[in-house]
Amino acid sequence: MIAAISAPVAGAGIGAIVGLLGVLVGLWVNGDRAERQRRRDLHARALAAVIDYGEMPFMIRRRRCESEQRSAERIRLSDHFSRVKAEISTCQVLLAADGHRRVAAAYDELVAIARSVVGKEAHDAWQQEPITEDSGMNMGPLFDRLEQFRDQLAAFQEDLARATLPRRLRVARWIHPRDGQRQSGT
Repeated sequence: MIAAISAPVAGAGIGAIVGLLGVLVGLWVNGDRAERQRRRDLHARALAAVIDYGEMPFMIRRRRCESEQRSAERIRLSDHFSRVKAEISTCQVLLAADGHRRVAAAYDELVAIARSVVGKEAHDAWQQEPITEDSGMNMGPLFDRLEQFRDQLAAFQEDLARATLPRRLRVARWIHPRDGQRQSGT
């Protein structure tokens, strides 16, 4: 009789263990997904901030040119520029605290390039008169002068793409890298 009772109890115990393992695996997978989404949100925020910074020379050159609007435009643009710079600084701190050193270092490098290249162009844009005709809107020479910033931005986007891959794909890329070299992981 004891053997007849112990088989159902053992089956129930095994079922409970399997159920517990299923719950634990589900929690791990969902936690991993939530962590990847949190990182994606932070990365998108950091990317948006530096792209906003990159637009400043264009915004300054395209400011309203009417004499009665000049003061308001200076205030509007300088306030916007201050908010963008504060957001970049915030993102630098958050990326550094996130623990992904490669992404944080790449962002710091991007910000340094942005400050030297885009910051100089924004400074120079304030020295020029605002655009008054449609033909001046494209600003090809300014776009060309920002090439170093755009190149660094593209490199940062590559780092972001690798950093937010699911763990299984990061491992697969580490084992079978595209460029013949092993990638450093998270």
